[in-house]
Amino acid sequence: MKLVIAIEARDRPGLLRDIASVISSTGANIEYNIAFRENGSAFLLFIADYEGETEFLAEAIEKLEDVESIEIELLGPPAADIIAKHIEKNPAIVRDITKLMPPLDFIEVLVRLNEDVRKKVYTLLSTTSLGALLTEAPKEMIDEIAATLKPSQLAQALIELEPDDVVDILQGLKSSVRKAVLKHLPREKIDEIRPLLLYPPETAGGLMTTHVPVFSTDTPVSKVMETLTQKTEYEITDTIYVVDKGGKLVGYVNVPALFKEKPDVPLEKIMRRDFITVDPLTDQEEVAKLMIKFDETKLPVVNGDGKFLGVVTIDDVMYVLISEQSEDFLLFGGVMRVERYLTSRVIDLFKKRFIWLLVLYAVQNVTARIIQGYSELISKIAVLAAFIPLILDTGGNAGSQSVVLVTRALALGELTLRDIFRVIGKELTTSLLLASALAPIAFAFALSITLNIWVSVTVAAAVVFVVLITSVVGALLPLIATALGIDPAVISAPLLTTVADIIGLSIYFLTASLVLRLIGL
Repeated sequence: MKLVIAIEARDRPGLLRDIASVISSTGANIEYNIAFRENGSAFLLFIADYEGETEFLAEAIEKLEDVESIEIELLGPPAADIIAKHIEKNPAIVRDITKLMPPLDFIEVLVRLNEDVRKKVYTLLSTTSLGALLTEAPKEMIDEIAATLKPSQLAQALIELEPDDVVDILQGLKSSVRKAVLKHLPREKIDEIRPLLLYPPETAGGLMTTHVPVFSTDTPVSKVMETLTQKTEYEITDTIYVVDKGGKLVGYVNVPALFKEKPDVPLEKIMRRDFITVDPLTDQEEVAKLMIKFDETKLPVVNGDGKFLGVVTIDDVMYVLISEQSEDFLLFGGVMRVERYLTSRVIDLFKKRFIWLLVLYAVQNVTARIIQGYSELISKIAVLAAFIPLILDTGGNAGSQSVVLVTRALALGELTLRDIFRVIGKELTTSLLLASALAPIAFAFALSITLNIWVSVTVAAAVVFVVLITSVVGALLPLIATALGIDPAVISAPLLTTVADIIGLSIYFLTASLVLRLIGL
């Protein structure tokens, strides 16, 4: 395992040599080390390959008289804070650090630096490291990089990347920056990415890669094998795609099957035709659902005429699924989309959170007016107010359960708008069972507190109606959102809870009014 070892010690001649010698004596292989001096103290950073116990390593270092503190962490996110502290002291070390850390891990270091240091780091990265970083960085960081570096520097970093990665980055840039970067890209790179730039980034066409092996129907197996051996730039190496003279996709061949065939056999004789395709404008979420449904690791992309355009791979789909799940989680929590928390500006977080809070505040005014409208009833039987939280929480939780279940079913393709009456029937039946089970508990709870049978009947009856109605409403909201072309996740927990509060209060006080009339109060 690779460890990051950070040491603070009293500065003296030969300190780095002595500590390195101790680390090596434990069996660790030092791959990188650097030291800084500041106010009589020395700060040393080692990255070493070590298979022993970290406690043993720490004890060996602590035996040196001048050592004051030691931190040891696995190279990666756990060591992000340690590495960030050393980069702040000397940003130039990023040239070596990026060679030892994957881009995703290095991003964890960058988000812990202040903005000025990050901007300094961007200017120090090698072209290769910068390109790798751009493929993994959140949008806020890409915007920061684009604002720091010259378009020519960005273009140089993009040249080394795969076409689909280049397009993803370009489409995330501001229009003016994108145009400036394109001017600095060589003609061959522009020709390579032009087909992908035709499609929005969140579609199959925007996701697909064009670096795939494509051959005509009359190509012999020997020619295919020769090409696959010579060319190493393909992103897909286990499948070849077969097209006719017009470029239409007609089949595919798994590469291992080629070894079983005679060299002069044309692909037309051995290709398989059981392929599933997607249109380039198909939404990325639909592409992900198709892959899951048909258990595919890649999907060919064809246009309306059946012409082969490229392939969407499982790697792209996994990113989509994670991205969509993250976005839905934020929406369900009442927050607009945020790429990375630590790199988001405070003003952006304010805007994205304030909008929802303002909407919910306006809706909550309705609940306040409902309570005000029944103030006379509450003044007669004040104990009714004690059960408002019980009613509201029960309705909110029942509705939230329905929302989660239906939203998930929609996401997985289990439900469509045609199933609306099935959903209503299922929720009515389920919520009736839930209400029947909860009502006696609510009655007993209210009776134990008030010793008033009519108040207890009111609470129990309200629980029944609240569970029934909020469950059905909670199930219908995602379906309504889908019908309106809105992401069902927008039916967030805070919004649903607020709606459930309005329903719950209305039902509770209406039920109380009816019961009191029956007993003549």
